[in-house]
Amino acid sequence: MTHDSDNPLRTVLVGLNSPGYQSLALGYLRAYAQADARLAGRVAFQTLDLTVDVDPWWVAYRALDLEPDVIGVSVTCWNARSAFEICRIVKQARPQTLVVMGGPEVGPIAERVLERHTEADVVVRGEGEETFSELLYAITRGRRVEYVDGVSARAADGSVVSAQERPLIASLDSIPSPYLTGVMSPVDGGAYIESYRGCPHHCSYCFEGKGYGRIRRFSNERVAEEIDLLATTSGVHSFSFIDPVFNLTPDRLEWLAGRLAPHAVRGTRLHTVEVDIERVDDAQAALLASAGVVSVETGPQSIGADALATCRRAFNPERFVAGVEALKRAGISVECDLIIGLPGDTVKDFFAGIEFCLDLDPGIVQTSTLHVLPGTDLYERAEELGLRYDPEPPHEIVSTPTISYNDLRRAEVRAVFLQRQYRARI
Repeated sequence: MTHDSDNPLRTVLVGLNSPGYQSLALGYLRAYAQADARLAGRVAFQTLDLTVDVDPWWVAYRALDLEPDVIGVSVTCWNARSAFEICRIVKQARPQTLVVMGGPEVGPIAERVLERHTEADVVVRGEGEETFSELLYAITRGRRVEYVDGVSARAADGSVVSAQERPLIASLDSIPSPYLTGVMSPVDGGAYIESYRGCPHHCSYCFEGKGYGRIRRFSNERVAEEIDLLATTSGVHSFSFIDPVFNLTPDRLEWLAGRLAPHAVRGTRLHTVEVDIERVDDAQAALLASAGVVSVETGPQSIGADALATCRRAFNPERFVAGVEALKRAGISVECDLIIGLPGDTVKDFFAGIEFCLDLDPGIVQTSTLHVLPGTDLYERAEELGLRYDPEPPHEIVSTPTISYNDLRRAEVRAVFLQRQYRARI
């Protein structure tokens, strides 16, 4: 695209979130780009942090009213249909606007997205902060965007071109905090801290471990500043961490608990952090309680041996039970998650998992249906494993070699009934 260098590049970032939440990903993008001295005075930002239940035509109206030169949309499997519709409307109404998409729904299959969705001009692959900033710089300098590392784009002749991969950001502290910079204002219950990227596990149905590979951490000083800001913001009584494993190491858990404990004493709470429950004993449970943790989320996802092996997920039932009991003694509610439709599982395996979890009386038993997400191991091995799933987002499983479509639907209905019974009982 060409840009009039006499005027700032009007850039609108659009997030479609669950009600009550904000897009931390867009906060990172904007904070990083605004800190780039090359873009100072050349780019003007607006963020529309909206909810996924808002009419896409209304979202497009809000975006178009800002007359964007560039619109950036964060796309997940849950908001993808709305996101594509918004971009399609924007492109029809304002063809000169450059439509940029990023996020886990589009990044792993960037070329396919560009071939299927003519409303998209650019897809940012993988970690977006540095790539998006470089993309904006290229536009302000009149350079061809398809040559920006980490980008797939539609070239002038209409062909889809992918530049080389961009390495992961070496120092996460180089990404300014959206909260500390004022790009985002904390909201009660909807504010999140990310203290590291990556995951120690490599479950086949999840993008986290594969998407980021090795674990990289924000410094303790950075995390401490964010904790103190969120915990002392007026009206914020609870927040959370988006880390895949909150109790990643004993030393880290002890440090976090020590940092959070003074705020917990004053009433600040952490809601639903994810833990590796098989590592939890009474000492860890006490640390979690002192940090203000009121609820945790954990597996087992399945207790079926075939599904666990296929999905490369470990499960030790004795240690799992011990972890739940330790947390209950500490007064912490446990959400046990199970997935319907994992390859290798039968309906019998799934309900054995529900029975296992209900017998623990953890506080919450939650079930969800498998989504075969782009970039995951299951997505790449779907044909080999005989998985049939909806090619359109959110890519829900249709059938597996061991569970038919009808059996999946019946299992879902019965699972909802059992969950309601359990909630009513407690």
